[in-house]
Amino acid sequence: MGPLFSRHGKSGVISLTGFILAVTVTLSSIPVASGATGDPVRGKKIYQGLCIQCHGVKGDGNGVAAPALMEKPANFTDPKTWQMGDEAFYIHVIRRGRKIMPAFWDVIDPQQIRDVLSYERTFLKK
Repeated sequence: MGPLFSRHGKSGVISLTGFILAVTVTLSSIPVASGATGDPVRGKKIYQGLCIQCHGVKGDGNGVAAPALMEKPANFTDPKTWQMGDEAFYIHVIRRGRKIMPAFWDVIDPQQIRDVLSYERTFLKK
């Protein structure tokens, strides 16, 4: 293997793997401010820049990039989409990604994630 393996042996690789795992767990467990609410007006601007290509203008999962994807993006107009979990679940999906959706933890901050989620909820038919 590379210099890490020959210089430090298997324990060096295990230590590096452990370090990467620890950093990943730490980053994924950073709490989003409890009780914070999202602003759908701010969320709309972020959605238009990051989400609209896949999820579409109407939030129905029919964005311009959707046909090229192996799986259809979430349809925010469908009540079943919102029955998959609680708010923490949806925040986690935006932060860490899920299936075909990429992670955005390094693109937008926790408040912006709440803003986007707040805007996405506006697509749900009442």
